[in-house]
Amino acid sequence: MTTTSYRSRTALLGAASAMVLLSASQAIAQAAPAQNDQPSQVDEVVVTGFRASLANALSLKKNSDQIIESITAEDMGKFPDQNIAESLQRLPGVQIDRENGQGTKVRIRGLDQNVTLLNSDTFLSGLEAFRLGEGNAKQTNSLEGIPSNLLAGVDVIKSPQADQIEGALGGTVNLKTRNALDMTNDLTLALDVAGNQGSTDGKLKPNLSAVVGYKFTDNFGLLGSFTYDENWIDTEVLSGENRGGWAYLNRPTATGNNQVQTGTTNLWSPEYRYSNNRHQERKRTAFSLNADWDVSDTVTLRADWFHSDLKIFTGEHSLKWAYANENAMYNSQGLAKSSNDVLQSGMVTANSSEGDTFAKNAKAKTDNVQFALDWNGTERLSGKVRAAWSKTDYASTSGQVDTRYTQYTVRDGGAGFAPNATAPLTATYGFTNGDYPMFTPAANLATAMTTPSSVFFKSHWAFGDKSKLDDKAITGDLSYRPEFGEGANMVLTGGLRYSENKVTSDYGRYLADYSAKGELPASAQGTTDHGVFVDWTPLGYFQDGAIGLKKCDIAFYGCGRFGNSPAVVTPYQTAASAPSRAVTDNVHGVNAIFQDYGQMKNPVNWIQALYPSTKFAFYRDPIESFKIKDATTSGYVMADLGDEGYHINAGVRVVHTKLTIDSSNTPVTPLWWGTDSWNGILKNPDSARTVREYTDVLPSINAVFNVTEQDKVRATGARVVAAQNLFDLGQGASYNFTRSSTPGPNFDKFLYTNGSGGNPNLDPFRASQFDLAWEHYFGSQGLISAGVFYKTVDSFIVQNTFPVTVKDQSVAGASTGTFTSVVNGEGGEIKGLEAQAQYAFENGLGFTANYTYSDSKSPYANDFSDNLPIPGVSKHAFNVQGYFESGPFSTRLSYAWRDKAYQGNYGFGSGADVHNLGIYNEAYGQLDGQVAYDITQDLKVTLEASNLTKEDNKAYLQFSELPLRFVSGDRRVSFGLRYRFGR
Repeated sequence: MTTTSYRSRTALLGAASAMVLLSASQAIAQAAPAQNDQPSQVDEVVVTGFRASLANALSLKKNSDQIIESITAEDMGKFPDQNIAESLQRLPGVQIDRENGQGTKVRIRGLDQNVTLLNSDTFLSGLEAFRLGEGNAKQTNSLEGIPSNLLAGVDVIKSPQADQIEGALGGTVNLKTRNALDMTNDLTLALDVAGNQGSTDGKLKPNLSAVVGYKFTDNFGLLGSFTYDENWIDTEVLSGENRGGWAYLNRPTATGNNQVQTGTTNLWSPEYRYSNNRHQERKRTAFSLNADWDVSDTVTLRADWFHSDLKIFTGEHSLKWAYANENAMYNSQGLAKSSNDVLQSGMVTANSSEGDTFAKNAKAKTDNVQFALDWNGTERLSGKVRAAWSKTDYASTSGQVDTRYTQYTVRDGGAGFAPNATAPLTATYGFTNGDYPMFTPAANLATAMTTPSSVFFKSHWAFGDKSKLDDKAITGDLSYRPEFGEGANMVLTGGLRYSENKVTSDYGRYLADYSAKGELPASAQGTTDHGVFVDWTPLGYFQDGAIGLKKCDIAFYGCGRFGNSPAVVTPYQTAASAPSRAVTDNVHGVNAIFQDYGQMKNPVNWIQALYPSTKFAFYRDPIESFKIKDATTSGYVMADLGDEGYHINAGVRVVHTKLTIDSSNTPVTPLWWGTDSWNGILKNPDSARTVREYTDVLPSINAVFNVTEQDKVRATGARVVAAQNLFDLGQGASYNFTRSSTPGPNFDKFLYTNGSGGNPNLDPFRASQFDLAWEHYFGSQGLISAGVFYKTVDSFIVQNTFPVTVKDQSVAGASTGTFTSVVNGEGGEIKGLEAQAQYAFENGLGFTANYTYSDSKSPYANDFSDNLPIPGVSKHAFNVQGYFESGPFSTRLSYAWRDKAYQGNYGFGSGADVHNLGIYNEAYGQLDGQVAYDITQDLKVTLEASNLTKEDNKAYLQFSELPLRFVSGDRRVSFGLRYRFGR
């Protein structure tokens, strides 16, 4: 495996850098001028395409007072990549996270506590706070929903100055739209028509964009951009970290494929492994409008509206393989494990085998509106006023089905029966380790998985989440050129800003009403029935035929809830009795029948149609829901001065924050909408309002020294602050339960496994940072630069995992499991260097290359290491791009690579078997390419491909041979035509 991986990476790097190496010898000759030559600057020739975008970005970097990296559009309405994050990953010091094969969150110098702005003011993308997949993994600040075709460029600002909005620990991502008055011609029209498809599904989907601009006069113009795109993404996924019941010590073994225990072994055992086929359909409609008006020689007005409407449907078919649940027994015969006690191969026999169908329909609607007035009143005095309003509404509904391939007993008022009686009683399957392990069902199980009468649609449930964010801000700035500072071109600037950000995040469940099924009435809640306190209502979340009447837990009624209770959740359906529901899918080499997720695109209507006799309604979960209001008042003073030899910008920004957090916790005596904590929603939360105020003083200095006409030295220092994670602030104590299938007194009962909670008293991230950089500009678009950076973080928000005892269905009335919360831990540091080279040759060849080294230390620790790296920081990362543009033809190859990265810890276990292991993303490299040809001056044909080699995303748990996550890589190809009228 090592040899194969090495050769593959070498081949990829060679392909991406072929043009770099081809032209390197020319660079030496062209870069050094003769002794009597004048040092050259960045050429201001008129070029187009990718070469022009690099020239513009290089000019921005050279002329900036700050340490920035930039990307500019290749042409009106044409960005280098369709995904903003994919473009940003090519910049020095920038790395990205990925989900479903797409770039999502940006990390600047390894840190994801960054701020995204639009035209230097507030911005919302619609994906600031949402949940992902069957495990409801909490996600924040993803850039995947931003339509790149609406942008003119992006700046990544690594060193702040006092007049810029605070909030970035790593850096600021500033998205820039176009100005109508910047158009050369009175009328500008650009149109792109393209189709894209992935290598897995093969479905061709449209990408359309248009730009129309008109200058009515030299002083007034309008510009509009529109884009519509669809994408189908299909990936294979390994998961299971959302189930917290992992175990290690004394795992039971049997002699042969049975459940008769004859011994034990220490083996890292997930509660379940999920092998998963994930299908995603994305549709996005977006537009931007700009109005530019030079009202007079001294007054300019600008208005911008940036709108996006994103719809995402996700469907999953998963197979669930038990290892630390379902009374799973390892066959000691042929069992192979590594020296780290990681299973390499073997057979397992468990009580059950199940599949899972998951469907999620999500919508994100976002509007960002901005107004700006610039006033150049006198030669010495000028000012500007900005107002911004951003709003996003995110909503999703999800449905889920567990499909049973072994016999499953349901309630019928007697001993119960198995609707899928032709299925085996237990499940035996093999395991072969790898990045994506192979799971091989025994012959009888494999037969049952594709036999309709053996496949029972066992459990059904639906849930949803909604997020609303509303940001408002008004800013005023005043600049003055004092007479005493004329010799140094001094400008003194001061300003005030007020912003108010409101976040509402609601999560809830759809509960069925069992009032007509024989359950105790809702009025019984809070009373005592035959010696038993009734804390429930006749509602239920899990529509599962094995669950009987809750009142059967009371001895007086003479029935057992999981025994001779009357049927509650009906009808019972198999793939044979309801064939229209069934679809066969191959999941990582295993054929199985699943519920068709195509029928679940409206999860609420779907589950209501399955159970028409019980009405479903949405109940908000107060523990998972919260409201946050962040009111910030800030002011700054700043001095800017310099001449041809130097430029210095120094200032201080003072920020006062008032934070109001409304959240909930579980009371001493909880009452439930539903029959149980695991089967309903907390009804009587203890509401908590936390109000906090704090002030931050943020000095900054940026100094640039023009050592020669070609060489610059930059030195910067700043104090920075970044807001806390929304979920960390707002979430209450949330608990997870799993039904036990281990023989004994707790068989078939829901037991507590693990939980998590937030902390409204968290302090924000605060840090001090310093940079020193050298830049050498030469030839035609030539740059060589190197810089070092150092950042010390006062306190990291870290996870604390500890055992807690939570009330559940166990005979003891409660079980002990792990609970994870967040606190402000110790500080840490990150230091490193960035190197960059870029050149454009006269023959059309060109290249860019950069390397980043990051060495970090944090307070994170686990069972194996202390002072672990800052989560998400790769020690090594590099990017190379080679391109060629000549006449009507252009092409480029890009390769981005990042080293493995520590991602945090994963804690689990109970009693003596409690562990805390590190999660590591494996190294990842991606090769992208593009070819274009100008049919005429105004008509171009393009062919683009991302992830040409279909690289996979992989993560492991502590040991490189213990896989935790896997997402298959998908090659995506786009073919299109582009028309441009006007320049």
